[in-house]
Amino acid sequence: MTSQEPGVGFTMTLEREFAAPRALVFDCFTKAGHLAKWWGPHGFDTPVAEADARPGGAILLHMRAPDGGVNAIEGEYCEVSPPERLVFTLRGFRGDDGSWGIEHESTLIFEDAPGGTTLLKMTTVVKQVSEDLRFALSGMKEGWSQSLDKMDALLAEDPA
Repeated sequence: MTSQEPGVGFTMTLEREFAAPRALVFDCFTKAGHLAKWWGPHGFDTPVAEADARPGGAILLHMRAPDGGVNAIEGEYCEVSPPERLVFTLRGFRGDDGSWGIEHESTLIFEDAPGGTTLLKMTTVVKQVSEDLRFALSGMKEGWSQSLDKMDALLAEDPA
């Protein structure tokens, strides 16, 4: 089920071209050292990044807001087919009762584009969201876009 209504089934899609080869763009999503440098919207940083890029392998990211608050994001890689396809599930905003505020699954397709660039096609489907966070789904595309802006800048300054 896909939907544009905020809630379970909400689907966000985006496409982005990067001036880097597919293997490197893929690595930005699967190597902790890369994730730590670009994850999160503008003003956020990632002091903890762990990635075990294999089916069933864990992802752990601590996304720190400008005010110092940290959102621990946990998940796992579901499908890892370098450098063409990547599927992962992420959960964030853990409540005091241990429940997650949001869970979503992202499918990323990496395609060769003209001039040695890479076209990223991303689809994210919300699997679970608390009532308190439904409003945030309207900003999901902007948040991902800002994160990918940071990744693009990283690739431009240090393509290795």
